[in-house]
Amino acid sequence: MVKFPFYRQHDQMDCGPTCLRMVAKHHGRHYSMDSLRQKSGINREGVSLLGISEAAEEIGFRTVGAKLTWEQLKQEAALPCVIYWNQVHFVVVYKIKGDKVYIADPAKGKVTYRKEEFLEQWLVKNSVPVNVAVDGADTPLNPPFLGGTYGIALLLYTSPAFYDLEGEKGNRLSFSILFRYILPYKNLLFQLGLGLLAGSILQLIFPFLTQAVVDIGIQNRDINFIYLILMAQLMLFFGRTVVEFIRSWILLHMSTRINISILSDFLIKLMKLPMPFFDTKMVGDIMQRMGDHARIQNFLTGQTLSTLFSFVTLIVFSVVLAYYHMMIFTVFLVASTLYVIWIVLFLKKRRELDHRRFGISSSNQSTVIQLIQGMQEIKLNNCEKQKRWEWEHLQARLFRYQVKNLALEQYQQGGAFFINEGKNIGITFISAIAVVNGQLTLGAMLAIQYIIGQ
Repeated sequence: MVKFPFYRQHDQMDCGPTCLRMVAKHHGRHYSMDSLRQKSGINREGVSLLGISEAAEEIGFRTVGAKLTWEQLKQEAALPCVIYWNQVHFVVVYKIKGDKVYIADPAKGKVTYRKEEFLEQWLVKNSVPVNVAVDGADTPLNPPFLGGTYGIALLLYTSPAFYDLEGEKGNRLSFSILFRYILPYKNLLFQLGLGLLAGSILQLIFPFLTQAVVDIGIQNRDINFIYLILMAQLMLFFGRTVVEFIRSWILLHMSTRINISILSDFLIKLMKLPMPFFDTKMVGDIMQRMGDHARIQNFLTGQTLSTLFSFVTLIVFSVVLAYYHMMIFTVFLVASTLYVIWIVLFLKKRRELDHRRFGISSSNQSTVIQLIQGMQEIKLNNCEKQKRWEWEHLQARLFRYQVKNLALEQYQQGGAFFINEGKNIGITFISAIAVVNGQLTLGAMLAIQYIIGQ
């Protein structure tokens, strides 16, 4: 079976167009979010089922808005279809197998629900006529009906007109777009490279100095030699500190310039957009995007360089361990590989949580801005409590996100700590046995301890 395509909604109110985009991609046609937003008539209040239907028919689908029972959805409905979810959201049902319902949720990702969980969130719970809308954009379903037994769905059927249209060409983003901001600072990058090389050389020398203190200075009772090694270590430590200070200043200059460049380009593009664009965007979405540019700058100048430095250090220490003892090198290499694999396993979940953080933070910023700017209207309409409750509800959502994020971090850190400490204990045990068997000197063992301590 062909894997159902998934797209994540970019902004708070993008669920409807995103669902339509996924269904179109499933049938072999690509459409951009911008064009589907325009076709569906999205605004700050969201998008209606009617708007999604009109956009779908404009790109060649035949649509039927229906109220369906569970049996009708499972046995008769054409999948994938768009359903009205929890009375505040749109999602795509793309497969039903037994009592399991497979959903593509633009806000959460691909989720599988049992029948009971699905019905709890799909069936209309109201005992009043239903207005099909998202976040306040009321579009009455004709005819209205009383809830409890039915759920709302938009069935999408392809027509010859759908395949006659060629769709749109997808613009694939790549890291080259980001790294264009780094390339103008080649001289600073060269200086950082020299600092990285110098730091690696200094890191390489320290284990051998530690070994020399024990194997030569202590064993021969040579105080002068110990003083000499001590002075050498102090000079190397001073050199490493100077290199780190210089690298920090270079990073400050480069990161500040990159951050200004990224934000300036964003503002230039933002100011070129037509007026209707700002009628469809929440202020919080725009503010959150500007805030996330700092994360891009941190990735380019902080995390990338830090990862590169860690990788070079790993290679340097691996060579030293291989020089001392191949078994220790093997344990170190296997454990380091497991450590990296363990961290990578969590990337997908962290990405999902990061998208949730964006949505919640955006809503929080929009709410705070509305509270401050609309205080006069709030007091005139005597709705202080309702607005405060709305803000408190968002804080509760933010807290739940933080709980999940902390649980994931602790789970990730716990496994990484176990792998790392297991590696250290194993290497200590092997090196101790090697010293007893005469394969390693005590100084070499201390040098190995220094390496795994880094």
